Amino acid sequence: MSTRALRKAQRELEEKKRLEDLAADDESEEEVVQPKASMFAMLGGEDEDEEEEEDPKKEGEDPQKESEEETPKPKASTSKKKKKKKKAKGGKTADETPSTMDEIDRALQSLSVTEPKQTSDEPQQDPASQELFRLLSIDSQSLHAQNEMRKLFGRAALERDTEEPAGRQRGRGPQMGLANAVAGRNARGGLASLGLRRNIFVQGNEEWPRATSGGLSMEVVEKRADGSVEYRYAHSRAYQDVQRQFETCVASMDPQRLVQLLQFNPYHISTLLQVSEIAKQERDHATSGELLERALFSFGRSVHSTFATNISQGKARMDFRRPENREFWLAAWRYIANLGMRSTWRTVYEWAKLLLSLDPENDPYCVRLVIDQFAIRGRQQQDFLTLAQSDFFKTRWNGLPNIDMTSSLAFVQTSQMGQGRQALFTAVGRYPWLAARLFQELEMNDTPPGIWGKQPRSPYEHLLTELYVIRAKDLWNTAEAKSLLVEVASAVYTSPPKESADLPITRDVARHTILTENPALISAVPRTLSAQVQSTSDPLPPEDNLPSYDATPTIGRRIPVYEPQQLEAELREEHGNLRAFFESLVPWFRAPEQGEQGRLEPDLQNQEVVDRMRETGLSFQEIWARAQRFENLQGALEALGEVEQAEAELQLEGDEGVRDEGGHEEGGHEGVRDEDAGR
Repeated sequence: MSTRALRKAQRELEEKKRLEDLAADDESEEEVVQPKASMFAMLGGEDEDEEEEEDPKKEGEDPQKESEEETPKPKASTSKKKKKKKKAKGGKTADETPSTMDEIDRALQSLSVTEPKQTSDEPQQDPASQELFRLLSIDSQSLHAQNEMRKLFGRAALERDTEEPAGRQRGRGPQMGLANAVAGRNARGGLASLGLRRNIFVQGNEEWPRATSGGLSMEVVEKRADGSVEYRYAHSRAYQDVQRQFETCVASMDPQRLVQLLQFNPYHISTLLQVSEIAKQERDHATSGELLERALFSFGRSVHSTFATNISQGKARMDFRRPENREFWLAAWRYIANLGMRSTWRTVYEWAKLLLSLDPENDPYCVRLVIDQFAIRGRQQQDFLTLAQSDFFKTRWNGLPNIDMTSSLAFVQTSQMGQGRQALFTAVGRYPWLAARLFQELEMNDTPPGIWGKQPRSPYEHLLTELYVIRAKDLWNTAEAKSLLVEVASAVYTSPPKESADLPITRDVARHTILTENPALISAVPRTLSAQVQSTSDPLPPEDNLPSYDATPTIGRRIPVYEPQQLEAELREEHGNLRAFFESLVPWFRAPEQGEQGRLEPDLQNQEVVDRMRETGLSFQEIWARAQRFENLQGALEALGEVEQAEAELQLEGDEGVRDEGGHEEGGHEGVRDEDAGR
C-alpha cells in the first residue's frame, strides 16, 4: 500500500473509534457530526487526500456543469487549499477549540515532541568574542580568483584562461619542460567534475591528476570556551613515508628527483610547494601558480566537515607550531603573491584575512604589516577601517606605521576627508622618518622642514619603514594623495616621539621579511635570524616547534623492513608474488641482483609501460607502493642470505677444525664452541 492509503486508513480508524467513544458517553449530536481533528491533520498529511476527494472529476460530477463554471472558481479553490495548508503548518488556528488544543498538547507530551527552545550559545558567550568572530568572518566565494576575474572581465577571460596551458605549450618551446613533466603524464583523463567547484579554497581543474590526497586529513583538536574551534592537519603513515622521501630528494639537491616524486604523488604538499618554487625560478609563473592551486585544492578537500562553516563565521583556529599546519600558511602566502601578479586584489585581501583569522592573537606571518595595502588595492577600505578601529586589533596594531598611514588614505577614499586629514597628521607626527622616506621615494623635492632629515631611530623602525615604502609607494603616487601628503606634512612640527625605539626585530617579523624575497629588505634582518633559514619549505620555524613525527630521511644504505610476525617463508612468498606482478606488467623486468644499487622505477617515458600500468586498474601510487615494498623485501631477503652465509662459513670452519690431526682435533671443537658462544 502507498503511504497516502495508509494515512487515510489510519484516519478512518481513529475517527470510527472516536465516534464510538462519543456515542458511549451520550454526547451531543453536534460533537458526533464534527469529530476532533486527528494527529494526521496536525502533520498536514491529509491535505493531498482531501484535495483528491474535492476533485469534481473524481466525484462523478457532470462535465457539462464543469464547463459552465466560471473561470475564477478554480483560483478561489486553489487559494482555499493554500490557506488550508498554511493552517496545517501554522499549528493553532482560530477554529480549533480549547479541548482540541488540550488533546494536541497531551499528544505532543506523550510523544516527547516539544517545540525546540531557543538555547543559542551566542548570547551566553563573551560579546568581545562575538565581535571578533564578526570581524574575522570570511566570504568563501571571494577566495576564488575566478569569481573576481569573471566580475572584472566577464566569462570570456575565463575561457581564454582555461585554453592558456595548451597555448603556452605550443609557444614557449623548451621552457615548458617542467610543466610537461608535472602534468603531461596525466593528460589522459583527470579529476572528475564532481566536487571540483565545492572546494572551499580553490576550484579544481579537470586536467589535474586523478588521485587522492595521499593521506592528508584534518582533525578537531579542541572546542574552546569562547566558541572558536582549533583544527590541525594530520598525515597518515603512507603520507609520512612520502614526506621522508621528499626530505631525501631535497638533500640530494637534484630538482629532477623532486619532479619524479611529484609524478607519483601529485598531491603531496611539500613537493608541490618546492616544485612551484623551481618553476618560479625558471620564470614559469603559470606553472608555479597552478601547482600552488593544486596544493590548496588538496588542503580544501581534506578539511573537516565543520571547518567551512567555522571559517566563514571567523571561528576556525590553527596552531602554527605544528609543521602540518605551517604548510598551509606557506601555500596560502605564496598563492597571495601569485594572485598579486594577476591583480586580483579582492581575492588577495580575503586570503590575507583568512590567514589572520587562523591565529589572530599571534599572527605568525605578520599579515598586519601588509593587509592595509591589500585592502586599499582590493577596495575594501571600510572593512579594513572596521578591523583597525576594533578593540581587539587596536591594541595589537598600535605602533605600526603602515596601519596609521594607510588608515588616512582609507578615510579619504571613503569620503571621510576630515578624519583622513587628522589621521595623517597624527601619523606624520608620530613617524616623521616614514613621511620623509615617502617624499624621497616619490621624488618630491620640496620636503617640509618638520620632517626634513628625519631618520629611523632603530633597526626595527628602519625595517618597518622600508617594508612599507617599497610596497606602498604606488598607493601614494597619485596627484590627490601627493597634495594631501604635502599639505599635512607642511603643518607638522615634530617633537621626539614618546614611544621607545629599542624594540627588537622579532622572529615573526623576520619570517615575514624573508618571505618577501626582496634582497634589499632581507639585508635589514639581523644575521642571527637570517642565518637560521635552512629550508624554503619551512622558513624560520618557531622555537617551540611541535612535530607529530620524525620526518628526517634515512642517510646511507636503505634499511630493510623486518616484520616479526612474518616468517621467512612468508617473506619469500610475498617477494615471489610481487616479482610475478612486475614481470607481467613489464615483460623485460629484471630484479636487482644481490649487491646492485638502484631502485625499481617504472619507465614513464615508455608509452607501452604506461598503458600496461593503466590496464591493471591500479593507480600509479599503488604501483609505486608495491615497488617500494618489493625493494624492502629484496633487502630483507638479502640480509637473511648474508646471515645464512655467515652461519655456513662458521659451520665449515668448525668442521675443518674437527678434521685436524691429533691434538688439534680437540682444539677444533673448542674453537667451534667458542664461536658458538660468541654468536
